[in-house]
Amino acid sequence: MPEPLSLVASLSLTVLTALAVSTWIRLRFARLIDDEAGLRLLRGVDRDSTPSGLVTAVLTSSGAVIAWLAAFIVPAYLSRTVADAPILLALGLFAGATGWLFWIDSSIRRLPNRIVLPITFASLLLYLVSIVIGVTREPTGLPGTWAGAATPAVEGLISGLVVLLFFLLLAVLALRMRRTGMGGGDVKLAVVVGMLPGALSPAGPLVALVVMNLSALVHVLWLTGTRRKRWGDAIAFGPHMLIGTWTAVILGPLLL
Repeated sequence: MPEPLSLVASLSLTVLTALAVSTWIRLRFARLIDDEAGLRLLRGVDRDSTPSGLVTAVLTSSGAVIAWLAAFIVPAYLSRTVADAPILLALGLFAGATGWLFWIDSSIRRLPNRIVLPITFASLLLYLVSIVIGVTREPTGLPGTWAGAATPAVEGLISGLVVLLFFLLLAVLALRMRRTGMGGGDVKLAVVVGMLPGALSPAGPLVALVVMNLSALVHVLWLTGTRRKRWGDAIAFGPHMLIGTWTAVILGPLLL
């Protein structure tokens, strides 16, 4: 019999991980940003290059709420075994960084490598652990489990690769056409953007892509309508990637 995770365990794993990641970013903020000019442009940063208490509280709380929602909804669409625990930890990692990445990219149009890459590599490792745990276990109530309880993690890794290749293609095409395209941070973030919703449904990454582009379109229309930017000017795409990802993770399973 598979060992299902209790709701309390799922919530605890995900929310505590999100809080730990947010605390790590707060304590190491200046080093993680690694950009003195960028630090000066960020509103809410004190003279010692650390975020103010209000900024920290808002970003940490937002990550905790996202993590709680994900942990409450997601387990019903996974294998319902202990193989889900690493995937929930990956969700917590990304949730804890989400508010910070949204704020930073919106302000200085940067997704710091020292935040994105550790989250990405840790998530990849956790998905591999989920595969190792799940390959010998049978899931409960999950149709189409061709790899046993490891199916969500395997499909998540495949989705992450597909979305990464898609974003790389867009970046290369933009360079060839000499137009503003995806930034390097966007391409690196694409791995997790594909992995998280991909573990829940093969259509999850598609939902994320559609939502992030609709969000970006609305943002561009508002900026051009208020004459803050001209049509064709570059915008920070990272926040829209985050919106698309969490929409696909939290609402996608309920809609598909």
